[in-house]
Amino acid sequence: MVFHRVLDFSMKLVFVVSLLFVSSVYAGSYTANQTSTVTWVKTYSANETRIYFALASMPSDTQCSANYFALPQTLTEKQRDRYFSMLLMAKASQTTVSVGYDNETGDCLSGRPIIHALSIE
Repeated sequence: MVFHRVLDFSMKLVFVVSLLFVSSVYAGSYTANQTSTVTWVKTYSANETRIYFALASMPSDTQCSANYFALPQTLTEKQRDRYFSMLLMAKASQTTVSVGYDNETGDCLSGRPIIHALSIE
């Protein structure tokens, strides 16, 4: 009986540690921040999953063409809608945003840096 409890605890511990490893691997691609106001937000009717936007001050340290950002296509519809509404609100109110992106590996979509985080300042 005690052996089963120890085994059960060990399996839970392995599971939690593996989750932490996976999340730290994903977080490793988020290496820089850019803070500014949103100047435009764009989406195309032919491909409604792609959303692009630009900041008044774009980064110069990215491996991609840095004239605007792209939302990752791996987002769920709810996540994409949340980002889109945050961007529209920030644009309409001229509120400063902070964008997290990768400036080391060239994590790009159509040549544009993919964002990994967005916050309203």
